[in-house]
Amino acid sequence: MRRAAELEGLNTIAALARVCVVTVAYNSAAALRGMLGSMPPGLGVIVVDNASADDSAAVAEGAGARVIRNGANLGFGAGCNIGMDAAATEFVLLANPDTRLDGAAIARLVAAADAFPDAAILAPMLCDETGARVRSWDVEQQHRRLLTRKRDAEPWPEGPLCAEFLSGACLLLRASEALRFDEAFFLFYEDDAICAAARAKGRALVLVPDAVMHHAGGGSSAPSQALSAFKARHMAWSRLHYMVLMRGSAAARREAWARVWHHASKALGHGLTLRFEKLRADMAGLGGTLAWMRGRRA
Repeated sequence: MRRAAELEGLNTIAALARVCVVTVAYNSAAALRGMLGSMPPGLGVIVVDNASADDSAAVAEGAGARVIRNGANLGFGAGCNIGMDAAATEFVLLANPDTRLDGAAIARLVAAADAFPDAAILAPMLCDETGARVRSWDVEQQHRRLLTRKRDAEPWPEGPLCAEFLSGACLLLRASEALRFDEAFFLFYEDDAICAAARAKGRALVLVPDAVMHHAGGGSSAPSQALSAFKARHMAWSRLHYMVLMRGSAAARREAWARVWHHASKALGHGLTLRFEKLRADMAGLGGTLAWMRGRRA
């Protein structure tokens, strides 16, 4: 048993040398402390700071990470691209600041990448803060909306599986594939788009269930009403931009009109019932939809 443990430890060290972690921070100091504190030794880290107003960059530098400071908030995908361009390893592990990284799990991802050379992107099984597993893989987004929201009856995978979508919260990318995010997406749906780009190249997306990472979800930046509205606006805009890429402009325009009525009717109902937080979110979603229809950025 001791010999097996020593061998696993050596394999983990060797695997970590082949990986660089890239994370994008925006007012993420609190989350970064936890993430960088969980980092196994021997793992290179690049933190791309999107002009945070807090001490995100200082926290990252204090933990020994390489920090790239952007002069403005360029968005999640653009930040990831900058980090990936700066990495010089065989694999890049994209991880949100609210993830907790595990050396053995990363080694299992690398081992799976070696076992499945046709896989451009691999992902761990994500668990929430309570340790409960999260369904962080799925079918392509346009098919996903046809599935029931209650999917408790679906079995959990017992081994690696191919998926059409893997959550961008934590992804291992093979550097030789040169996949990059579409920077038109400021926030949301960029992981859907990069998964679609990998599939278009005939490459596989593989979930590795025995590689387990913890992800808080929505905890990368400090919460606020302004941030919630900001996210709702970009979610609405990005949904339509993704539909253009996958289904064309006519389908996206039809979807936009449907979303206008969806957001407007919900906003009216929430206003009448004095549910002002939901009202703000619906108005932000409506604003993002109208911005897309006018050909503007969210």
